[in-house]
Amino acid sequence: MLNLHTLEAYVDIRALRYFLIVCQEGTMSRAAEVLHITQPTLSRQISNLERELGSQLLIRHSRHVEPTEKGKYLLRRAAEIVDLADKTRADFAADGSIVEGDISIVAGETHGMKFVAHAVSTFQAKYPQVRFHIHSADASVATHRLDSGIADFAVLLGYPNVSDYDYIRLRATDAWGVYMLADDPLVAKEAVSPEDLAGKPLISSERADKMGVMARWFGEYAGQVNVVATYNLVRSAEYLLREHMGYLIALDQLVPAGGGTDIEFRPIYPPAVVNVDVCWKRGAKQSHAVDLFRRHLIALSDFK
Repeated sequence: MLNLHTLEAYVDIRALRYFLIVCQEGTMSRAAEVLHITQPTLSRQISNLERELGSQLLIRHSRHVEPTEKGKYLLRRAAEIVDLADKTRADFAADGSIVEGDISIVAGETHGMKFVAHAVSTFQAKYPQVRFHIHSADASVATHRLDSGIADFAVLLGYPNVSDYDYIRLRATDAWGVYMLADDPLVAKEAVSPEDLAGKPLISSERADKMGVMARWFGEYAGQVNVVATYNLVRSAEYLLREHMGYLIALDQLVPAGGGTDIEFRPIYPPAVVNVDVCWKRGAKQSHAVDLFRRHLIALSDFK
């Protein structure tokens, strides 16, 4: 089985970059053009990579190539390793007297990103040579990227183990509620109760479903929770709502609603809110740019 230690010990970053481009382009010839090398050279590099890892990585068809199952695994890990290598190179290349480089932020879907966006905008106005990279993900992916050093900061919602990191808690919180089509009878209510949703088809957050959040909120109606679909990014789930799949349970202000749209939002009652935290890895060695941005976040949070 391929593993990270094998990749680190035997494979150079260039070979992984070549493999990523081949999978992206779908043919050896197009990949060779993108990389500005000859096709025989590229084919030899991929063959060497397969030999070093002891696994076939590509299925070679007459007109295209596609990754094997192990190739798909390598594709995921190689992307992480190449990203980390690029970030490390950028950190070393940055002159401490000049604030430049890359800052990576991984974030869940939250209205709290408004604060982060303001922090990014005001920081880059002062340090225009700093480039930001925002990656949307759920908590499991976010913490993995933070722990592995791929991300410098993570924006987490109601994360139970937030004390594992250094963090600032934003004053704003996110509130759970229900998105529904504008002609739904529940639009007439100011807030939606467990009784209103008992037995109704629900589209729920994957994390909330696994943690039993909705079942606890339903209380005595827990036996009538009817989750027909789950999501990890809510904007994709919006399409299920529009297909009349069910009521979309999500945080407020993430889907356009009201104001002439065909979707309405109603808060749930009893209310359920989550904290929004901006986290960074405790004790991690930070580049000059990352350290300055951390201080910028803290300074802004004191006034928000």
